Amino acid sequence: MKNTDLTKATILIERDTWKLFRNLCKLNETDASKEVRKFIKQYIAEHSHQIKNLITKGDKND
Repeated sequence: MKNTDLTKATILIERDTWKLFRNLCKLNETDASKEVRKFIKQYIAEHSHQIKNLITKGDKND
């Protein structure tokens, strides 16, 4: 993945939850960004049946 293919996202999450998540990632030799990207890919795969609707309507939220 090239850096030019990346975008930044802002999420709101409780400070303690984020801290715990980051520490768990570190403990498991990974990082928060990688795990969030993994979650997003998994979510897309689980909802892939809805992709056709997005294409038909057009994605106006990017």
